[in-house]
Amino acid sequence: MDGIQFLSHEEVCELTGARTKAGQIQVLSRNGIRHTIKRNGWPCVISASLLASPKERKPEKTEWQPRMGIQ
Repeated sequence: MDGIQFLSHEEVCELTGARTKAGQIQVLSRNGIRHTIKRNGWPCVISASLLASPKERKPEKTEWQPRMGIQ
């Protein structure tokens, strides 16, 4: 069994087009790319999260939606 493969810092920079922590996190979140934040504050992306089919992907998080209809 192979271990988990993480994108390198340069690969995350290329993927997001950002070189700062905040910029990378913003782009990853906006595009629904699953990631975690390392202890040093930099985002960490598992390569399999980019290769998963749409059916296998889980949303990063559900956003709040107002209830429409009965008040």
